[in-house]
Amino acid sequence: MDPKTLFCLPEGDALFNPLNTMFIQMACILVFSQFFYLFLKPCGQAGPVAQILAGIVLSLLTIIEKVHDFFLQKESASYYIFFSFLLRTCFMFLIGLELDLDFVKRNLKNSILITFGSLLSCGIIWIPFLWFLVHFLHIKQDFLTFYLAFLVTLSNTASPVVIRSIIDWKLHTSEIGRLAISCGLFIEITNIFLYTFVISYISGTMSGDIFGYIFATGVIIMINRFLAAWLPKRNPKEKYLSKAETLAFFILILILASTIESSNINSTVFVFFIGLLFPREGKTYRTLINRLSYPIHEFVLPVYFGYIGFRFSVSSLTRRHYLVLGMTVALSIVGKLLGVLFACSFLKIPKKYWLFLSTVLSVKGHMGLVLLDSNLVYKKWFTPIIHDMFVASLVITTLLSGVLSSLLLWSQEKGFSHQKTSLEYHDTKDELRVLTCVYGVRQARGLISLVSALHGASSSLFTPYLMHLIPLPKKRKTELLYHELDEDGVNAIGGDDEFGTNEGLEINDSIDSFTRDRKIMIRQVKLVAHMENMHEEICDGTEDLRVSIVFLPFHKHQRIDGKTTNDGEAFRDMNSKVLKHAQCSVGIFVDRNITGFHQLHGFDSVQHVAALFFGGPDDREALSLCHWLSSNSQIHLTIIQFVPDGSKGEKLVGDAATKENNDVLLEIVGEDHTKDEIDRRFLEEFYNRFVTTGQVGFIEKRVSNGTQTLTILRDIGDMYSLFVVGKNRGDSPMTSGMNDWEECPELGTVGDFLASSNMDVNASVLVVQRHRHSFDSFVDI
Repeated sequence: MDPKTLFCLPEGDALFNPLNTMFIQMACILVFSQFFYLFLKPCGQAGPVAQILAGIVLSLLTIIEKVHDFFLQKESASYYIFFSFLLRTCFMFLIGLELDLDFVKRNLKNSILITFGSLLSCGIIWIPFLWFLVHFLHIKQDFLTFYLAFLVTLSNTASPVVIRSIIDWKLHTSEIGRLAISCGLFIEITNIFLYTFVISYISGTMSGDIFGYIFATGVIIMINRFLAAWLPKRNPKEKYLSKAETLAFFILILILASTIESSNINSTVFVFFIGLLFPREGKTYRTLINRLSYPIHEFVLPVYFGYIGFRFSVSSLTRRHYLVLGMTVALSIVGKLLGVLFACSFLKIPKKYWLFLSTVLSVKGHMGLVLLDSNLVYKKWFTPIIHDMFVASLVITTLLSGVLSSLLLWSQEKGFSHQKTSLEYHDTKDELRVLTCVYGVRQARGLISLVSALHGASSSLFTPYLMHLIPLPKKRKTELLYHELDEDGVNAIGGDDEFGTNEGLEINDSIDSFTRDRKIMIRQVKLVAHMENMHEEICDGTEDLRVSIVFLPFHKHQRIDGKTTNDGEAFRDMNSKVLKHAQCSVGIFVDRNITGFHQLHGFDSVQHVAALFFGGPDDREALSLCHWLSSNSQIHLTIIQFVPDGSKGEKLVGDAATKENNDVLLEIVGEDHTKDEIDRRFLEEFYNRFVTTGQVGFIEKRVSNGTQTLTILRDIGDMYSLFVVGKNRGDSPMTSGMNDWEECPELGTVGDFLASSNMDVNASVLVVQRHRHSFDSFVDI
């Protein structure tokens, strides 16, 4: 072999070879796309629109002869095809890894029906148009492959474009965003299967190969499962797998994918299923997500989308072709619109999502280009004009769909915003999303125990997130940038005393152990920020993750000897700022890990939890959180209502059925004030739903002042391992005088007393503050 060819050296007097110019082209796409994104992002446009526009601009520049000769050199197409294959393999594997399997399983029917409706409507609407195209383009043979290629290419949905757009719009954690991602993947996979099997039937040579590659894919999946469990055991003290071990997975995938491609079969679906069926827990999964997410989302996908725009060309089209091009784009959008609307109407999806779902599923450009360029030997009708028309229709449809989707989001911003920001009106049948924030393994173990208790029944929809907060010091002893340090901010070479121990590894081990025992997947998020800005990042995270409540660790912790130690006023200030600015409910967890709440182990492990109810929105929110605690068979929940002594009983609800004492009489007291009426109705509903069935215990305590309340709290301090209480309740005679020695106002009057180290209370405490809606402000006046 010629050494110049081997080392990609230019031939003759040429300064650049195709490989060099390809990398320069990638750099230009990234620069142009960032430039366009700066102007389009304030308008609500997603990244793929800017990246496709960057590719179109670069394509238009090739009109200049020198630019054309530079970028489109001889044999450059083979380089583009190969690198396109590598990029496609990487991001389809990552898409499989990141896909929310639980959501897909729950919404399988919806995804299948929307996919079927989309393909059926496009198939019907293209039949008369096909007859027109056959005569217009003078197609004389291979009508089946022509119709199939046209249908699959223009009815397809580019799932990478959908996913990247949904992420840019911050809808990837919403119901409609995840449904759009699921439908996009279903439509794309269905089109690939349809196209591949029809072509294999026509050729008569690929059927056996397809089944052979399906078997090989299953073998790779089994090998990955073995390696994912075995490799972490080799170096248990490392947070991540080594780069060589990570590379082993990609070598297996690339060998399979290249073998499949060599048989003229698309490998996208095979690679996607390898990622989809990869084990979702442990060090291996965490390593792959950590090392793939950033480069693929920030480099691979922008370059790939830019390449879609770079393929855009109308130089071979005449004026009469533009009419056909316009009809093609219009019918592509209309066909998708009708199919999705009919499916959404049948599934009773809210109308505000119909147009958005149909427009975002109209984006093209991924598999359309791949299938258009494949199996050319069976496409005798294929000409440069048809190629340019197909590509132009794909690019224009994608740009129009992206712009329309962003305009719909802008016009209905409130309808797409996060609505479940509190728990009081949150149906227990709906998905509960919570965020727990920790600084180290000490806080992680306590909050993981709380997550375990909230999961309740195995059938409940529960999505917990754990955010590892890493305070960034103002000055470092090392001159290295942060990305040159390891996960906990420690210099990987020499270490840094300022950052201390390896908390990240211990947190990972705790989560892995919990996942194995409880079969609950905790999604991890890392947040690195200065302490003065930490609350802003947490509040932004609660909105992006669409959680209903965020749990924060108390700024004091219990030592081995039972005494408490202050971790720093900076952490306390951060908690206070989150309470003030968070766009969801907030819970501060005072973890007494020695004497208080512990993680549940085995079916015989039972924890006694008490919810204290004085009245007010925060107490209602705390009691709403207990809905999920009550469904856990290992939690013995008791509601303790404090009633002003001397108040007259307004309504007798019934006997309070407790698990230990059935002789307690419940009497709900109400006044003519609005807030008291809301408390009465809320407590009555809770009683009828949980107490009468014996699922939850109920105790009434009549008190006249704060002194009597303190006496009762001291008496029951050793009876429970966890107290759940609201933060604020306004001016109440039941807590009068309790705030005279208040130390931590962020916990409220009762929470501050229970958390105090000077009181004889050994239980952990969870103080809940409800998200401050305008409705709450009106009620509290």
